[in-house]
Amino acid sequence: MKRFSLFLMGLFMVGILAACSDSSRDNTPPQGMYAGTIPCADCPGIKTAVTFNQDGSVVETQLYENTDGASLSQVGTWKMDKGIVTVTFPFDTQYFIVKSADSIEMTNKEGKRSETMADQYILKKVKPKVASDFSGRYRLAGDQMLAGSGETLTILGNAQNGVTVSFAADGVEEGCTFNGQGKIVNDQIEIPLQTVNPDLKSTLVIRSTGPDTMNVFTSKADDQNDMALFCSNGKTLAGDYVKAK
Repeated sequence: MKRFSLFLMGLFMVGILAACSDSSRDNTPPQGMYAGTIPCADCPGIKTAVTFNQDGSVVETQLYENTDGASLSQVGTWKMDKGIVTVTFPFDTQYFIVKSADSIEMTNKEGKRSETMADQYILKKVKPKVASDFSGRYRLAGDQMLAGSGETLTILGNAQNGVTVSFAADGVEEGCTFNGQGKIVNDQIEIPLQTVNPDLKSTLVIRSTGPDTMNVFTSKADDQNDMALFCSNGKTLAGDYVKAK
């Protein structure tokens, strides 16, 4: 009888521990964009924005602060099982738990939080973006921007949350030329390049990485060379753009 009582007590304690481990989770699937800055081993932080779509696709953009590198954007899939959200990219797998309706937290594959820096791995939900969040004139980041010349990106909002996008060379002899119509889908601008060049099947994506910055890439990494077809002298539409002052 005593052994049975101890056995029941053991089960009770396991239940308590399980409840404690799950108390920080919300089993509601994530939806929309979450953003924040997570720790970095050799820089001040990594600006991260992740968008979860209802069709099971996910887009993530990361920028290492105080470095010369461009933003890294990747497209993948996500699924939720037993409160753990598994995000699968072509070369990376990440794990999250839903903290609340307004936040998610990066964890290991078992859903365990960082013991010392858990609060630094939390991404908070941001409101859906509209055309006015993208509108403006931007310059390609880097030396050319500092010199007052280089590639420029202009985004103009129009009816039904659509946008007109153009790239042009400013103050340089050779550069990029592009004009297209896009729509805001899942908090980013998407332009099917087939509407500009019938021979192309890829999609150009413009994603906000901050209040005054945009990252340009293609939805599939294998299609990134398509963005060079609109440029000369080895240049490309891809890269980080900073809002012109």
